[in-house]
Amino acid sequence: MVLVKSALAGLLALIAAFVVLLTLVMLGLFSYSTFHQAEGSVGWDPISLKSPITLVVAVLIFCAGFFWEFRRLTNH
Repeated sequence: MVLVKSALAGLLALIAAFVVLLTLVMLGLFSYSTFHQAEGSVGWDPISLKSPITLVVAVLIFCAGFFWEFRRLTNH
């Protein structure tokens, strides 16, 4: 049961980090676009997220949440 709770904590940490990062990126892009008005559209390719560093960061966030909860539950 400890491993299941730890895995869920890792997933929760991953989802929370995604939401926070997405919010920060959206706020940053919005503030940038208000100060730098240009003609035409701004292109962004979501395939740019398909880099190995994205997977590494996701695994690190999951592991941090997993071990945080695992350490907390095994000390009781």
